[in-house]
Amino acid sequence: MMSRRRARISLAAVVLAVSLAGCAAEENAPPSATPTPSQEQTQAQSETPAPESEETMAETPIRITVGEDQFDAVLWDNPAAQDLIEQLPLTLDFSDYGGQEVTAEPPQPLTMEGMPEGESAPAGTIGYYAPDEVVVLYYTDVPRFTGIVRIGEIHGDVSLLSGWDSSQPVTIEVTS
Repeated sequence: MMSRRRARISLAAVVLAVSLAGCAAEENAPPSATPTPSQEQTQAQSETPAPESEETMAETPIRITVGEDQFDAVLWDNPAAQDLIEQLPLTLDFSDYGGQEVTAEPPQPLTMEGMPEGESAPAGTIGYYAPDEVVVLYYTDVPRFTGIVRIGEIHGDVSLLSGWDSSQPVTIEVTS
């Protein structure tokens, strides 16, 4: 009788061990083709598109006029750009700075709240340089620099902005 009891206990132990091994195998197994509700949630989260970049966010079309030349451009939906939009239309005296950009001071400084600490500025960028509180139209590429924030972009040949010997009036206005 004792050996039968030991056999049953041994059998029960084997069954238990096999059952536990099966559970562990399921935990380490690759996900099944039919996702569980928690897998579906994880997949949905991973397929959610990343937040839109500044360039693909809502844009406000503007026109920049320099003498007889006009540029179509956009200001992006960010706090600094919104501050500038609220001040438009404007005619400002822009001057060349460093052979890479023209700058002018808007009537009111633009906010830096919610803006990055610094960015690069490819040619054609409309930017704001916070330390000097100036709007900047870049006609050459400028590497990342603390204080530069991008607020929009100019469409067209921005080389017309280079080589200025003196300041020039530039009008910036919202278009439809």
